[in-house]
Amino acid sequence: MKIRTHISVSLDGYITTPEGLPTILTAPDFESGISHGAPEFIATCGAVLMGRSTFLPAVGSSHWPWPNLKVFVLTSQPLPEGTPDHVVSSGDPAALLELMRNADFEGDVHLVGGQQTIQAFRELGAVDEFGLVVMPVLLGDGLRLTPEKSAAKPLQLISTRTFPDGSVEHTYTP
Repeated sequence: MKIRTHISVSLDGYITTPEGLPTILTAPDFESGISHGAPEFIATCGAVLMGRSTFLPAVGSSHWPWPNLKVFVLTSQPLPEGTPDHVVSSGDPAALLELMRNADFEGDVHLVGGQQTIQAFRELGAVDEFGLVVMPVLLGDGLRLTPEKSAAKPLQLISTRTFPDGSVEHTYTP
């Protein structure tokens, strides 16, 4: 099991727009679950990992985004009514990591943003691959990929590909 990101980021390092929307939504041809390498990436995953802010919009939605994947949520708050029974949560990143390692699924874990969740697992040394889809846009503001003054970490580029809209996917390992 590898923990991997596949997150969009603006050329100036923001994972969300100033309004808090994922940077991928700036792409005029974006199709949820279809464009920018999403199908190929998700096909390799058996689980998703996210924070509460990413998880909450899905609960009660008419479309459950992770129908065939185990779901792990980093949160110290109780999960809301309507949360599917197979969703596992913990407020302790190390404990959640252990639950993932002991869970019954095949494939990798998609570490869905945001900044705090990525940082929590980065601090544990648990992120095996950083997949970034660099969007051809300068946002000027929003939520950055890493918090200010976070520790530097050298990465090694393992793959790159481009998409018709000019975005570029880079995959790195620590």
